[in-house]
Amino acid sequence: MSSSGRIRRFLLCLLVIFGLSPGAKLELHDLTEMETRILKFNGSYLFTDQDSFPRSEVKGIIFGQGTDNRGEQKNTNQDVQKLIDAAKKAWIEFPDAKGIILTDDGHNILHQDGTRTYTYHYAYLICSEDRKDEATFRYPLEESEYKVKIGFARLIKPNGSVTELDPSQVKIETPSREDLTSYGREKELTFTLPGVEIGDIVEYSYEDYNFNPWSKELFQITYHFQAEDPVVYSRLVVDVPLDEYTAWKAYNMPKETLHPKIETKDGRKIYTWEAENIPAYIQEPYSPPHGDFIPKVRFTNQESWDWLFDWYASFQQERMKVTPRIQTLVDSLTGSASNEEEKIAAIYHWVQQNIRYISIKAAAGSSISGHPAAFTLERGFGDCTDKANLFSAMLRAAGIDSDPVYLGTNDDYPMLDPTLPLDYGNHCINEVFLADTNFYLDATGSANGGYSRYPSFASMDHGVYAVNAGKRKVEMIPVPEPDKQTRHYYLDLNLDQDGTLTVNYHSLYQGDYETDLRYFWNYYSKAQDRKVLFEQMVKDESPNAELLNYEVENASDISKRLGLKITYRITDYVKFTGPLAIFYLPEVSARYIFDEVGLTERKLPLSYYTSEGIQHHVTLKLPESWKIDYMPEELSLEADEVSYYAMYTFNSDVIRFEDQFKRYARIIEPSRYTDYRTLLNTISGYHTKPILVLVDQEK
Repeated sequence: MSSSGRIRRFLLCLLVIFGLSPGAKLELHDLTEMETRILKFNGSYLFTDQDSFPRSEVKGIIFGQGTDNRGEQKNTNQDVQKLIDAAKKAWIEFPDAKGIILTDDGHNILHQDGTRTYTYHYAYLICSEDRKDEATFRYPLEESEYKVKIGFARLIKPNGSVTELDPSQVKIETPSREDLTSYGREKELTFTLPGVEIGDIVEYSYEDYNFNPWSKELFQITYHFQAEDPVVYSRLVVDVPLDEYTAWKAYNMPKETLHPKIETKDGRKIYTWEAENIPAYIQEPYSPPHGDFIPKVRFTNQESWDWLFDWYASFQQERMKVTPRIQTLVDSLTGSASNEEEKIAAIYHWVQQNIRYISIKAAAGSSISGHPAAFTLERGFGDCTDKANLFSAMLRAAGIDSDPVYLGTNDDYPMLDPTLPLDYGNHCINEVFLADTNFYLDATGSANGGYSRYPSFASMDHGVYAVNAGKRKVEMIPVPEPDKQTRHYYLDLNLDQDGTLTVNYHSLYQGDYETDLRYFWNYYSKAQDRKVLFEQMVKDESPNAELLNYEVENASDISKRLGLKITYRITDYVKFTGPLAIFYLPEVSARYIFDEVGLTERKLPLSYYTSEGIQHHVTLKLPESWKIDYMPEELSLEADEVSYYAMYTFNSDVIRFEDQFKRYARIIEPSRYTDYRTLLNTISGYHTKPILVLVDQEK
């Protein structure tokens, strides 16, 4: 169907808006005004009780109006006045809000045949310039799955005048694609209510009829009752057949709204949750995804995970078949491997770097099932599910058991509750099984260009639940121990009599930090770019720094550990005060600046992507005649979430410094935050202490 044909179809749906009116006034472009009791629209012409007009001649429509004593047009509809009154009261209640959600009303209906209908009513008060974009409505379309019908849309002015949606402004558009790694076929139904100003109310309703769900057996809902703007009234209604199994949980809800109102009527069960006057959620830096802490309800018709396991596995097994081409490729990649881990590493690195990640949004064919492994191999690209299917097929061709698993990434997806079976996740990776262990790998390469060195995998996958349909289990992906995420820094320092410091720096990396850094240096692969970047790095240490030499080790070889080597010189590094030379170790303190503990207290957890480890190994050669006057004392700190040890020693003109930082926890709960913050600040403060040396001025 052509775009114009689709628009005409939606305009006919909008006829309900303009069918019969309690009274309306037409404003024509020639400045003529006409009042009418009846107003109909057929897509091209507006019909009044007196005449008909081409839509192009009509400037605007005001419905249900009367006149006040100043002659201004006023809407007398009770629902309009009720909204205006609610808006006035809410603006007093929330004077600093950029906007206020007056009505947030969602109704879900599961029909007996497995189809479902969702209707939504929304009203929003514009309180700032930042929120004027609320006058634009966008809704994704997939014509093979569901139909969308606009109930009504209007802009309400503070004086009561109402501008209804001009049907000709309803459009179907293809969203722009700025990210070339994401292809899509979906379209959007969109319109904009014109002339929006601060103090106006945007109101609309729509209906989504899903006649072809991915599965008619699965019905689930997640509904949020809080937003970044205050909410005056929010309601969730779920209407299902009386014999349908149902399970639900309410999270972070006020006690009075934890349990729904339940009605039975005409062979159906109707659940209703309501909430009122909910303040805006206040995001704190380094918080988990907001879906983890705002009030919400999750609802499902699944009694256990069994049906979902069967559904997922039916897709996966069919798409992980080992073809002759896959077997030949795997044999060539693993021919020189001496053990299973070397085989896994060879296949893991190959899939990351040879199968391009492209997100293909095409219903269940990509989001849940993916494409057959042979198809993904043939075309050389695929989304996360496609790559997970291929990776598992290749591992199986090497005699290694592996399954794709679904998860929600810890950067922006709410945590799964494993006690409530739901179709879940925004990402697909792999679980690998050896005789005595199992572990996870992510061959997607979406966020970091495909540079995860075995056995590391993307930190966005750490500490979240994974759904493995093949093994019929749901389990937490463990956060790696800090030892597997540690950065090692080796500094060989030489200090001259005049205070010039020469630094020989060597760093080695592992874990997700190595992955990101390898991606960075492959992106900046040109010699001139690298030189500029290394010069900036040493200048960050001191404006007097001069770069002497540099090297990136194993940037292009994903199978080997990434390292950096830098040699630089800093003049006037030491401050001389009488007989004392005062200085600090270079590099070290910059790694112990903890911006994440800037708040004095937290209401929300402090969330990291993964664990962390840092070690410094420093030797500093002093001029022969210099003697230590003061070095910071040994420091040892230990808590459940983090530990730190540091020690200076001095022998034969050489200062040695060793330390080890380990952060085990990914999530710091608010109850632990104060102690955790104190510990990190103690570490930072430790590195503000200088080294004092007595200088033999005669020499």
